[in-house]
Amino acid sequence: MWLQVTPADSLLAGYRIIEAEGKTRHIVPITQWTANDSVDTYHQLHHHGVAVESDKMAYRIYFDKKQTIDVYAKRTPRLELPTSYWYPNDEQLAEHYGDDVLRVSGTVGVGSVKYWNGKKQVHIEPVSTRSQRIVKSTKRKGVIEMTVRGWQVEGKFLDMTVRYTLRAGHRDMMCEVYLSQPVDGLCTGVQKVGKDGKWLMEQTKRGTILGSWGTDWPVNDTVKYAKETVGLGVRIPRKYAGALCQDSRNNLAIFRSGKTYYRFYLTVVAATKEDNPPARTADEFWQLLREW
Repeated sequence: MWLQVTPADSLLAGYRIIEAEGKTRHIVPITQWTANDSVDTYHQLHHHGVAVESDKMAYRIYFDKKQTIDVYAKRTPRLELPTSYWYPNDEQLAEHYGDDVLRVSGTVGVGSVKYWNGKKQVHIEPVSTRSQRIVKSTKRKGVIEMTVRGWQVEGKFLDMTVRYTLRAGHRDMMCEVYLSQPVDGLCTGVQKVGKDGKWLMEQTKRGTILGSWGTDWPVNDTVKYAKETVGLGVRIPRKYAGALCQDSRNNLAIFRSGKTYYRFYLTVVAATKEDNPPARTADEFWQLLREW
């Protein structure tokens, strides 16, 4: 989690200069930050929000109204964000570094917490303040949080914290939602990937499974980058899972109403980016999700 600063801040602990998105950035490490909605948190934090990684996968949570989870996949199992800063350069790519594999835009991405307004998923706004923080960073696991206070929804003002836990050796991440009071339309899900993508929506005795499989450009640069084939999955235990719903870009599940705590899980397979992905087709991925 890096705060963008200026050359005048070069004496701050951890200060460094990097190249990212075609720009020179001056950054310092931080472990938490809180701001109101008038602050452009998305552009003041590098890599647009807090991130967590294992040797299998990395995820970042956008620090804005979207709060969307984005995905960085690994070719070689290792930790890369301390050197790639989410944006590997040409030399690092030649050394078999991974990269961003998903263009989330305004979608739910994979496992982001959104709100269902009866017709489509919408972002978490308006709020009084937003916070991100690194809760724990050890060799065994990383834990990060996104918190909003004063979220105006359903005629209420409520607080919500979403906590993400990624363990060493895992590609799947546990997500926990804490609410100050119940809300009826809270949802999560997976985006539909590509024009010819496939998806899975199942309700079983164990809970709800949402899956998406498809191929699309991972970023807007279609010259330097190739299309990526990815599988996105969400599993919600039965005690927390409510109705299934869709809009034009997302497959979603509304959380069961009346609760102030929810737990669910997300996972990703990058079929073209990873050297040895656990699934190379949609059917293989569906089987992986059912056995998860």
